[in-house]
Amino acid sequence: MSTPEADLPKVTPNTPLWSARPVSAFAPFQESWYLRLNDLTARRALWLKFSVLISRNGFRRVAETWAIYSQRPAGGEITKTALKQTYDMSEFSSSSPSTIQVNDCFLDFDPDKKQGRTAGSIRSKGNRLSWNLSIETNEDARFNLRPELFGGITRAKMVASTVAEDLRITGTAEFNGEKITFKECPGMQGHVSGAHSNHSWVWGHCNSFRTEQGTPAPFIFEGLSIRKKCFASLPLPQLSSFYFFYNNKAYAFSSLWSSLRSKSKNTLTDWEFQADSGDLSFRGHAHAEHKDFAGLTFEDTRGALLYCANSNMSNLKIHVYRRGKVEAAFESDGSAAFEVISRTKNPYVPLLI
Repeated sequence: MSTPEADLPKVTPNTPLWSARPVSAFAPFQESWYLRLNDLTARRALWLKFSVLISRNGFRRVAETWAIYSQRPAGGEITKTALKQTYDMSEFSSSSPSTIQVNDCFLDFDPDKKQGRTAGSIRSKGNRLSWNLSIETNEDARFNLRPELFGGITRAKMVASTVAEDLRITGTAEFNGEKITFKECPGMQGHVSGAHSNHSWVWGHCNSFRTEQGTPAPFIFEGLSIRKKCFASLPLPQLSSFYFFYNNKAYAFSSLWSSLRSKSKNTLTDWEFQADSGDLSFRGHAHAEHKDFAGLTFEDTRGALLYCANSNMSNLKIHVYRRGKVEAAFESDGSAAFEVISRTKNPYVPLLI
């Protein structure tokens, strides 16, 4: 005789949540899965996103595929091309707990199996990008980006988790006829869902650091600082969560207490942060020039717009202090993700989408 547990469907960190919700067809919801990689040798980056949106009144029910392809020629500036295709919700499907598909684009990755695949193509504004990539886990690291009590304090309706902090991605892509090969490129994959977006936030990630001596370092960083409007639309202070993998140990700052103790300050081009754990203090600085960002426009379930300045080739420095003295320093030269999302347009970053 089967047990109740055995009858339950398998759920993975990538399992779609919107289709499993016993709610009205008009209940607002949004969900996205994103993947990024950096080719450190060729100085290229690829960002992919699969998303669904159900607006508050049910008027918009769409599934979308997104991509940003970035490259920096030797001695040149970063070039970015952003692509997006929008489909009716009927083009979204999920054939297994770890698979999501929009039209002919799919992502199939179960972190418990430590391998997966993504493939597809996007046409947008005269550009075409196709890809066929295998995904493998390097360091099995996952992180819940939302501090435990954020929901109660900010009335946030979003769940954000990093399915895999440290991937190695191999395969091919083609951009406007140019064939591209990726071999064991560092990457990551995340999953976000919920009824409403936060008011604004800043996010960063990197798993391709070097030491001050220039040698590759097995150090991983991810951070998120959000700001909600609450209580008569007054802005609340930023609440932050951070993840560091240092000396073969994970340091996760995801409680309300650690969030209140953490420090985070950002401008349109810079983000300084600090998170402390006992004798250890992690202090970082992310930076990108305005010209290095790709400008994206997102829509939330209320029909309002958010403006994202997205860079997958940013600079990031992190110093680790122990009892007030520098113990280690790590740097990423042009391979860190850095996003600044706001309800206000950045006048210095042209919108590509």
